[in-house]
Amino acid sequence: MLDLLIRGGKVVSPETTLAQDVGVRDGKIVSLTVPGAGPTDAARVVDARGKYVLPGGIDAHVHFGIQFPAFRIQSPFDASRAAACGGTTTIIDFAWQQHPHNTLMEAIHTKRAEMDEAMVVDYGLHAIISGDVEQSVIEEVPQAIEYGIPTIKLFTCFPAGPGSAGFMVEDGRIWGIFQQLSAHGGMAVLHVEDQCIIEQATRQLFREGRTEGKYIGEARPHLAEVAALNRMLVLAEWTKTPIYFVHMSTKEGVAAIAQARAQRRPVYGEVLHHYLNFTNDDYFKPNGLIYHNYPPLRPKEDQDALWAGALEGSLNVVASDDFTVPLADKLLGQTVDNVTGGNNGVEIRLPIMFSEGVSKGRMSVNRMVALTSTNPAKVFGMYPQKGFIGPGADADIVVVDPDLKKTITLADLHSACDYTVWEGWELQGYPVMTVSRGSVVMEDGRFLGARGAGRFIPRTLSPEVLAGPTVT
Repeated sequence: MLDLLIRGGKVVSPETTLAQDVGVRDGKIVSLTVPGAGPTDAARVVDARGKYVLPGGIDAHVHFGIQFPAFRIQSPFDASRAAACGGTTTIIDFAWQQHPHNTLMEAIHTKRAEMDEAMVVDYGLHAIISGDVEQSVIEEVPQAIEYGIPTIKLFTCFPAGPGSAGFMVEDGRIWGIFQQLSAHGGMAVLHVEDQCIIEQATRQLFREGRTEGKYIGEARPHLAEVAALNRMLVLAEWTKTPIYFVHMSTKEGVAAIAQARAQRRPVYGEVLHHYLNFTNDDYFKPNGLIYHNYPPLRPKEDQDALWAGALEGSLNVVASDDFTVPLADKLLGQTVDNVTGGNNGVEIRLPIMFSEGVSKGRMSVNRMVALTSTNPAKVFGMYPQKGFIGPGADADIVVVDPDLKKTITLADLHSACDYTVWEGWELQGYPVMTVSRGSVVMEDGRFLGARGAGRFIPRTLSPEVLAGPTVT
């Protein structure tokens, strides 16, 4: 007997859209058949006719529960509740080696304990190595990879300052970390902005008296992203290190990634749904800094290049970079040197991509599934356990009603946040059911999940992903 039968929906993969029945037992998909041809005896039957049945969303870039000196971002429970309600069934957060004297494995175990107690949906971890990192931490990279965390995030910006150890890792240490990753089956995850260019651009704005936060795009110009990106491409080529660029923002960055991939290098790119839908013009609206993220929003021509990159395969993953703080904390900084980044994005990522991408005819539902689920599963070593609807896969499923129209308000969302940049957006197509390892965690907008039900997913990167740009 099945635990759950999802009957007659249009089951979507990156390649196909087929009317099929999906049978679930003990948290796994056990049958996938043409309607009526498979098992029918089930504890619950869901009629999905007229709806899309997608692999559960995978958000490969989120930040839950981090404590900063001035504020704390929302908890793993609140954030994963929001993820579930938006159709995301797996996230990848970060174990952050913040203090110069903390070991990498200490950071991993601390993050595991926090997440295991709270998470509603399954999760993996990247590790972040930051600041003036000691050689002993660099030498822990193989241990992290063996543990199931083969992806290490590094910043080329945000240096140490008063009261802060900083995030930036200088290039020599990045070179050393790349060597460890290359030798042991790992991948670098990179935030690329050139700190020296940022500092010079910021000094110029202060000389001109244009210090308001709305000028943040000039303080962190296109050149900052492109210069740092190309430095990292050189280091990666010399060390034969696979790399993944997070939250790309510029047309030049997209072109550089496309060129590297054309050379058959293992280079992957990410875009946020945020950058696909907001531009630099939004900074000039009342309270325009609520839209800010790092790197900053760019002009429309860059946004067009991001859409094109996501469609043709230079950019392979759509993530949220969820970093949710209350409005008062979001607006703490008002000048170009202290604006607070981050937004409340994990819940709305999949609905926005369906409405703005599929419903508006910008992309096929198959491409949307690739960008929001299957590709992150493949790039980050979770496929076919995740990102796939088929026998043997985890029963992570989202049912989307393509005809459901919804005007977004804060009251619709499930994060612990008092604002949303998506207020008033009119969407067509919205998740009506989320299934996480066989359990219904959201139905018709009602959260039904349980604290602590999510599991840690150890990951191993595939030889194909490490060798070349096999995921498009």
